[in-house]
Amino acid sequence: MAVLDMLTENLVVRLRLVVYCILVFFSFFIFVGIGVFKDNHLGLCLLYYSGYAAPVSNCNYPMAIAIIFQLIYALARIVLLALLMLGKLTTEMFVFSNILELVYVLLDVIACILTFIGACILSAGFTGSSQYFWGSSKTSVDIAQAGAWIGTILWIILSVVGVVYILRAGKLSFTKSGGTSGGAGTSSPSAPPQEIPPNYDQSSKY
Repeated sequence: MAVLDMLTENLVVRLRLVVYCILVFFSFFIFVGIGVFKDNHLGLCLLYYSGYAAPVSNCNYPMAIAIIFQLIYALARIVLLALLMLGKLTTEMFVFSNILELVYVLLDVIACILTFIGACILSAGFTGSSQYFWGSSKTSVDIAQAGAWIGTILWIILSVVGVVYILRAGKLSFTKSGGTSGGAGTSSPSAPPQEIPPNYDQSSKY
């Protein structure tokens, strides 16, 4: 397809760099929004509130995922990709090897799943107890939800682009076994057939 043919290495690097920068920006929506929400309630997490405070992990989980993946991991990827674009690093280096490209894609997929779970926790927790929230508390939760759902969409984009890129660019070639074993199915050249001398009548010698 013409669209997939446009997915060159240079375009993928630029696209990843832009998306990671946006992820870092929206990570502040999540952990700042949740932080303000908890401060408004004396450090308690009132998501899923039904007369008593729910476990604080309901708030800490989305915040931790945002800090680990959308902030720390995304910043590390931004540094590597920026240095690559500036010519300080090359694709021949280990940090851009085929196996690490696969690791990066797997981390993007994991981050997508975990961020999606965090977004569901925030949305369901707020919906179940929204009648207790008003003012800055409601606004802070809305901001955190927006950051989590936008982050999920961005991780999906990175995951899809990464999977398509490593498949089309042959980045999985390191998983293929060599074809030098000579077993069935290999294309190694076979020995030329031996020439068989023509038969002659043995009785003519006697």
